[in-house]
Amino acid sequence: MDYRISGRVALVVGGSKGIGLEVALMLGAEGCRVAVVARTQHHIDTAVAGIADTGGHAIGISGDMTTREGIEHAVGETTRLYGAPEIVITQADFHVRGFFEEIADPESYVESYRAYTLSQVHMLHAVLPAMKQAGWGRYVHIGSATAKEPQNNPPHTVANATRPSTVGLLKSVADEYARYGITINTIAPGWIATKTTNWYLSTHEGLTEPGQRREWMIEQARVPAGRLGEPTEIASTIVYLCSEFAGYLTGHYIAVDGGHHRSAF
Repeated sequence: MDYRISGRVALVVGGSKGIGLEVALMLGAEGCRVAVVARTQHHIDTAVAGIADTGGHAIGISGDMTTREGIEHAVGETTRLYGAPEIVITQADFHVRGFFEEIADPESYVESYRAYTLSQVHMLHAVLPAMKQAGWGRYVHIGSATAKEPQNNPPHTVANATRPSTVGLLKSVADEYARYGITINTIAPGWIATKTTNWYLSTHEGLTEPGQRREWMIEQARVPAGRLGEPTEIASTIVYLCSEFAGYLTGHYIAVDGGHHRSAF
């Protein structure tokens, strides 16, 4: 299906691995000019080569996307080489696991807020002016189910406290900028078969066999689908949100989690 975004400039934060890599590959296949932004250069180079191998166009940019300086550098380099980003995919990686009484340093909450929410403030300031001028833009944040349903298995007290602020920010900005043809949405993945998730299940739960994992997903994680999701299942939803057809879908928190979220709303 042609999503009518060929030629658009896409900046993908975390586009060198996992879900971000799948998004970058799919956007490249749609004809977008993709800027892959991550920390580790050899992972970036592999992602860029993968997009090129399928006939796509991509550049790689190394930087820390939790800082204003890193974000402005990435946006600036993308603009210099391809033009202002019209499609932006963001995500953050900050993990302090533990129950409340186990987290002795309150600065963990501040650092989490910086990583998850302030990074979005910086990115929005960096990309929205050009989108507004163009009258078109797509902004998708890869968030977490903890923003809506706090998780305690494994314990994520810090994320439970700070993730909701990111969703609130993006909803507020989405309402403000919708009139300019810009959509802003949050995707909330469930249990997805990424390297980090597979490591957790093997190391902390002792689950290495598919049958063991299926039983655990049903009985312990309470995922109705009874399996881990695939990164491509998240990425395909994101790419649709970036399409011309998704122009009336904005300000939403969309769970892609095999039915794990229990509320009907």
